[in-house]
Amino acid sequence: MRVAITGLGKAVPSRVVTNGEIASQAGVDPEWIEQRSGIRERRYAAPEESTSSLATTASLQALEVAELDSQNLSMVICATCTPDYLLPATASIIQDNIGATRAGAFDLGAACSGFVYGLSVGASLIGSGAATSVLVVGADLLSRHIDSSDAMTAPLFGDAAAAVILEADESAEPIQFELGSDGSGLDQVYVPGGGSKLPAGGQSWDPSCLNIKMQGREVFRNAVRVMSELSERFGKDGFELLVAHQANRRILNECAVQLGVDPEKVYMNIQRYGNTSAASIPLALCDAWADGRLNPGDRLLMVAFGAGYSWGAARMNWTLPAPAIASGTEAMASTLEPTPA
Repeated sequence: MRVAITGLGKAVPSRVVTNGEIASQAGVDPEWIEQRSGIRERRYAAPEESTSSLATTASLQALEVAELDSQNLSMVICATCTPDYLLPATASIIQDNIGATRAGAFDLGAACSGFVYGLSVGASLIGSGAATSVLVVGADLLSRHIDSSDAMTAPLFGDAAAAVILEADESAEPIQFELGSDGSGLDQVYVPGGGSKLPAGGQSWDPSCLNIKMQGREVFRNAVRVMSELSERFGKDGFELLVAHQANRRILNECAVQLGVDPEKVYMNIQRYGNTSAASIPLALCDAWADGRLNPGDRLLMVAFGAGYSWGAARMNWTLPAPAIASGTEAMASTLEPTPA
């Protein structure tokens, strides 16, 4: 599939939530949160913000960087587990917001692996000739689904959206993908209520069933195993940068150990945003690009692991020039500049 990422953009809420604020509600020490997860702060969306509003901002940025008119988009794919509504698809709202009147649109649900899944589908659509340009956006507002008193989940999750534009490029190296799932891990990280199994207003309904439930040790153990195996398999021929799902600093460090590489090759921004689910990898791509860590010719690995269990990996050669020299992206360089660590 000869496609390239030609644009990218991000949107994070303005409200910064520190470990101190989380710790006081969850009954733990702020230092414990950082030691266990690597997270120092995360962003929470304002009441008037939604998955589609953040995703729209990120998508418009990505279109600007790609210098692509939204009228020329073939498809909008939104990877999310926190849609605006059960129906319609959040992707359709984004499609309307950005004026992509000629594009199809659909949501994709693979939790924290959603962006890699979306990237695979978008590349396949282009490779088959069914599309020429695809917007893939990962967006989640997980702050709406946490119990602030739960020390297992409250410190981990934040809100964000990030997007990329995929376009056909005959000069690009084919992207390699691997996708997988193990549904036996269902009850180790899930939201019990709100679906057909436990609908709102049913006999067993309790508002707390809309919060994330997680068996932290089991999730950590499986994430380390799967992400390390994927990284080793996809990185065996060498790479310049690994952008993995930002779930936990210890998981990312373990990937570096398993690969036997300098930890600097494993990009990390979890300290600023926490776990933002489907937005995690494209958000890290935005920051890495703005940091000058992604340049044309660089071999990029992406690996993700999430609820389901689901997982995915992608390997590609980066083609987009750094923001300081990319035509038409000078203004975007400051917009995408990551927050200092």
